[in-house]
Amino acid sequence: MIGRAGLRRAVLSVVVASGAVAANTALGVSDPEPGQDTPQPAAAPQVPTLCNTGLKPVSRASDEFDRRLGPKWRAYDYYDTSLTTGTPGRRSGELFYRTDMVTVDDGTLSLWIVDEPEDVDGDGSLDYPAGGVESTFDVPGATPGRASCVEVRTKGFAANVASHTAWDQNVFSAVWMATRPPSYDTNPNPELDIQEFFWADEMHMALHTWESPPPPEPPIPTEHTAVDNCRTGREDKTTDPEGAIDECRTDPLGAGVLTEAMHTYGVRREIVEIDGHPVGLLTFYFDGRPTWTKELPADSPFITEGRHLVLSTQGNPPGGPGLGFPKVAEHDWVRTYH
Repeated sequence: MIGRAGLRRAVLSVVVASGAVAANTALGVSDPEPGQDTPQPAAAPQVPTLCNTGLKPVSRASDEFDRRLGPKWRAYDYYDTSLTTGTPGRRSGELFYRTDMVTVDDGTLSLWIVDEPEDVDGDGSLDYPAGGVESTFDVPGATPGRASCVEVRTKGFAANVASHTAWDQNVFSAVWMATRPPSYDTNPNPELDIQEFFWADEMHMALHTWESPPPPEPPIPTEHTAVDNCRTGREDKTTDPEGAIDECRTDPLGAGVLTEAMHTYGVRREIVEIDGHPVGLLTFYFDGRPTWTKELPADSPFITEGRHLVLSTQGNPPGGPGLGFPKVAEHDWVRTYH
């Protein structure tokens, strides 16, 4: 049994230990248990990290992007009404999604924004073609004694490339977990943001819920709640219950401009026993180093629910997409462990 104070010390000390873990020799992919997933041909080796410690690869929820985008993914399409309320509308801010803005080539999934604006919804403003995909598989949730981890290696593009106070443009790339469209049956429809490239030198992680009204009301609009967030290199201003673990990395990552190279972003979900009681832990990672560990109830949907993985370009006010076309987010691989 471990106490909360001891676990908090372990969370802080693991920042140092993670460097040694990342340097370990790669291991071969573990064979699945009977009845579990069959490994993909030529699967990439499992590199041991703090996120995937003690877990086995889940091939059905992983992709090396070494072949065409298959049935594991659904490319967002403005004209596909199955993800909306029955009318066109798969979009984000000034972006509207087109399937041709998603490409796979030479082991890389690329999501584009190009300078071909048009007023697709007739509101008088220009909309920019963009790419986004959502998995058809679930990243599994945690159960007692069995954790879950997903890691994504990506080179994103940032909304603010100048400073923390001046927005150059309103678009960015993101890696997150959610299953859409939301529904009343799946309330509170949790969302876990693993990395939103708001700033080029920071990691931004967040938790949200999207409560849908009961039928016969349409599931959209939903009631949005921003549950919590952590931004590396900044003071954590959120308030948690007395004694609860909420270790947000307030020192800078020290990795320079994140959008200039591939980096690995991940999240581990697990249920552990603290002071004789089960609790849920979320731990986010950057290149194998923990950046945020948050304690939640053991039955929290953020911990236990399987969620789709979303790789996307996003558009948020203020302003327009700005200069620098084409914009592209490149994804090297997705690896899930359970």
